Amino acid sequence: MFSWRTIAALIFGMVSVTETWAGPPFLTDDPEIPPPNNWEINVPFTLDRTKAETDMETPLFDINYGTPAVFGLGRVQLELDIPVEVVSKADAATTAGLGDILVGVKWPFCEERGWRPMMAIYPQVLTPTGERSRGLGAGRAAYILPVLAEKNWDKWQVYGNVGYVVQTAAGDHNYWYEGVCLNREITKRLELGGEITENSLPPADGYSNLLFNLGGTWTMTEHFNLLFTAGRSIHGDTQFMAYLGIQMLLGGTNK
Repeated sequence: MFSWRTIAALIFGMVSVTETWAGPPFLTDDPEIPPPNNWEINVPFTLDRTKAETDMETPLFDINYGTPAVFGLGRVQLELDIPVEVVSKADAATTAGLGDILVGVKWPFCEERGWRPMMAIYPQVLTPTGERSRGLGAGRAAYILPVLAEKNWDKWQVYGNVGYVVQTAAGDHNYWYEGVCLNREITKRLELGGEITENSLPPADGYSNLLFNLGGTWTMTEHFNLLFTAGRSIHGDTQFMAYLGIQMLLGGTNK
């Protein structure tokens, strides 16, 4: 039986970069970053529904900034995610408020060239700004440590990540996660793709162990895109997930 690792290995064995930047609306991260002094701001509404609980971000403010070269390391991306959470449990009242804020830095340390993929590291910290007692946060910090890779050829793009999550809240477990995403340019305005993601150990909050997601990007104007995905678990707790949002590309050229 083929595992997602076998599928990923086959895809990465193959080899035009589009004008949009990868990553959102998919769960799998990519190594691309905005151009210098440019902003990528994603404002989605997300849904994560299980039999016992429905979690929504209404909305999530996903703010990314591409810096000029810094400290001799080249350019990096600075990230700030601010979620407005709505949590509804079968045995409790619905709660709403600020969730845990995420901050991160993405550093592409290897450019795509020939057979060599583009690669980056993307350390992130999930800060305990949400109220755990109301189901809006973990109550303690978590640390996300991924490595990302990407290859482009013709109208196709494939990228993937492997990462480790360190959770410090009582009762939460550290775990590995992996993902691979394959996208294709259908027209000059439409890109469609699919991904498979996996957690090595389902975390305490009930996310799926293995998830399949389909979606894409519709270019509305030079600076505005519509992002959308929907998927469900193949194995694990998550029954259904969805993402619908606007992406704003600001600050100058997006090429």
